[in-house]
Amino acid sequence: MPLMSGRKRRAEAVAEEESDAAASPVSSPEPATQRRRLSPEDEDYGDGNNAAEDGNLQQLVKKMVRLALACEYQRRPIRRADISEKVLGNAGSRKFKEMFNAAQMELRSVFGMEMMELPQREKVTVAQKRAAQKSQSQANKPIASWILVSTLPADFHDPAILPPPRAPTSDEESRYTAIYTTLVSLISLSGGALPAAKMERYLRRLEIEDNTPVAAQQATGQEKTEKLLKRMEREGYLIRVKESTGQGDDDVYWTVGPRGKVEIGEDGVRGLTKAVYGDLDEGADEELDRKIARSLGLGDAPPAARGQNAAPQKKKGRRRKDADDDEEDEDSDAD
Repeated sequence: MPLMSGRKRRAEAVAEEESDAAASPVSSPEPATQRRRLSPEDEDYGDGNNAAEDGNLQQLVKKMVRLALACEYQRRPIRRADISEKVLGNAGSRKFKEMFNAAQMELRSVFGMEMMELPQREKVTVAQKRAAQKSQSQANKPIASWILVSTLPADFHDPAILPPPRAPTSDEESRYTAIYTTLVSLISLSGGALPAAKMERYLRRLEIEDNTPVAAQQATGQEKTEKLLKRMEREGYLIRVKESTGQGDDDVYWTVGPRGKVEIGEDGVRGLTKAVYGDLDEGADEELDRKIARSLGLGDAPPAARGQNAAPQKKKGRRRKDADDDEEDEDSDAD
């Protein structure tokens, strides 16, 4: 009998210990996954993620380069909206900067080109200027479009080295390039705005008031001048501005478009003008430079003289102790 009671007491003690152990949260063991160290398989999987991200970036860069080349072939701007839709897709805008910089390096190293920002259209009419004054958010907007420009040295900018594109033909591209470069130069040398009546007079002098030597894109024969001007507007070389005078009439004039400013610019206008005048002696060449600079609104001095005169003025401005005077001197130099 005493033996049976001793066994019963030991069984009850064991049962109490097991119940206490089950009820106590401190004594419960932690999950094995929390104590497990990373295995070699886990490290390999992490490297695989990095490799996948690098491969994804390379694919984005290739898409960006293809889009840039395709847009330039069609003389279309490379728009940020197209990049988000056709290149980034689900990757989102967080990949934009990294992808864009990598694409720029690829374009420079392989194609000798780079994407350059297109300036926004200037507000020339009174209505446009008033709208710009009301909206102060224009300055904070990100860059919206780019075009491709060459990064090759100036010595390589020669038709013998860089001939016109062969699509549709080299001759057609040469004619079209000559016409829009001439019109952009005429507008630029006229103070940046050319009235429609003067444009028509220049077209008659060039004998392209009705038809042009450029082949029509949508039909056989030569391109009508009106359609060619609309094509130049569409591609950003020219802008046709129509402004109401308030008396029932409209003032119509032409300005240089964003692509015309970047692709041709002041250097292209100067080069075309000097090519028309041909070889001149030193004195006549300097006088021509002064006339071109005045027409472009750059002052009377030729480019070399402007660069030489700018340096001493900047040094003089930096010697001043007054910061406000320094800023005024630098602003006057920039003007």
